[in-house]
Amino acid sequence: MKQKRRGQKRRGQKHQDSLSGSVQPDDGLAPRFDRRNPLSGSAQADRKAAQLCVQIHRALDFVVPQTLVNTTLDAIVLDVQPAPNTAHLLVLLQATASLTEHECRQLELVLTQNSGLIRTAVAQSIHRRKTPTLSFRVTSL
Repeated sequence: MKQKRRGQKRRGQKHQDSLSGSVQPDDGLAPRFDRRNPLSGSAQADRKAAQLCVQIHRALDFVVPQTLVNTTLDAIVLDVQPAPNTAHLLVLLQATASLTEHECRQLELVLTQNSGLIRTAVAQSIHRRKTPTLSFRVTSL
């Protein structure tokens, strides 16, 4: 085994120095730790949350009218939002007819009582291990 003399560079070090103009503090770090990466950390989580909300919105477009078929009330899905994260989602609906505040709460109650059936239908249409819980908020015209 050869011993290095003081001040002597490793073999190949001279070649590496010629490849880079300057040495940066993040040289040698894996790209997943690069903070300049646009899809790192929370940006990627936001994109995945938005994808999940769109999938659930599409599923609810079919499920909500089927759930309300036995009532005189009807509503359309306006938006699905994470509240506060993707484990719990807030579904914003708008009544198709002008309703009083009491009728809006009654519609929310019907949806909440049937949330098990709604979650089952949503679970069949999305690709996740756990189906998020849903909260409903109804607004009138």
